[in-house]
Amino acid sequence: MKKKIMVTGVAGLIGSHLVEKLLKLNHEVYGFDVVDINFNRNLENIKNHENFIYFKGDVRSSEDLNLFFQSDASVLYHLASVVGVNKYMEDPLSLIDIGISGTRNLINMCNKHNVRMLFTSTSEVYGKNSNIPWLENGDRVLGPTNIDRWSYSTSKALCEHMLFGMHHKNNWPMSIVRFFNVYGPRQNPIYVVSKSIHRVLNGISPELYDGGNQTRCFTYIDDVIDGLILAATLESAVGNVINLGNTIENTVREVVNTILKASNSNLKITHIKTKERYGNVYEDIPRRVPSIDKAFSLLGWKPATSMEEGVKKTIDWAKKNDWYLDLNK
Repeated sequence: MKKKIMVTGVAGLIGSHLVEKLLKLNHEVYGFDVVDINFNRNLENIKNHENFIYFKGDVRSSEDLNLFFQSDASVLYHLASVVGVNKYMEDPLSLIDIGISGTRNLINMCNKHNVRMLFTSTSEVYGKNSNIPWLENGDRVLGPTNIDRWSYSTSKALCEHMLFGMHHKNNWPMSIVRFFNVYGPRQNPIYVVSKSIHRVLNGISPELYDGGNQTRCFTYIDDVIDGLILAATLESAVGNVINLGNTIENTVREVVNTILKASNSNLKITHIKTKERYGNVYEDIPRRVPSIDKAFSLLGWKPATSMEEGVKKTIDWAKKNDWYLDLNK
């Protein structure tokens, strides 16, 4: 059945892949982002699609949101956010303002018109919790407030509190997903996988931070999109926060070596000490592993793509898209 659907943060990795999938399912999609669509390659394939309507604006602006918001939509996927560790250390004030103000505006609008919301949160919410794997009801263990790195975790958690508050008060339908290291074609080359692939394919040595012994559970974009749609549509997800991530734990060093091998590269790794590059405003998380029992029981979802397979798919795509390899040069 054709539905009217809204998506904020539509020009990013997850947003653009989500819209492509929704359009393939024959839905009418209203997209919102701060970028000019004519200068965004992520939306190149769909910007002229008859069922895609794009709005340029800022989620902090009530005027912009009023122009975008569709009161008869079935669901709003709220993805708009500042992302990237470097971004939240450079300007934590904007990160917090965009996250809190924008989300509060949209919660009020969705509640008023009884439009369901799917809010995208992050594994950063768990902070340094050492009780692995992380359950959705696990404790949040964060560093001090003078470490800018924790501003993203705190802002996303406060947004979650707002969603739960409105849900408990008005029985407003909402769901929350927490992502774990999503990667894939078109991702901005500032993250572990995308940055390493971008550097290696450009003949530049990949960087490894603090020895690369940190572990992550890398989740391929196609798997994430499937889980996202299930969480936004199934009744079982209403009122719940759900982890979406791979359960296979890899060290960052293993991932970088996998990228070098898949690229047939003989480049040597460049070792970086975060203390020297970022100073005292950065603090890392040694392990980040989700429990996905809830995703499986409520959604019937589990990831299907191994890290090795996903890395190969991403490399194959990047090799065919010179515009991507030219980014940030």
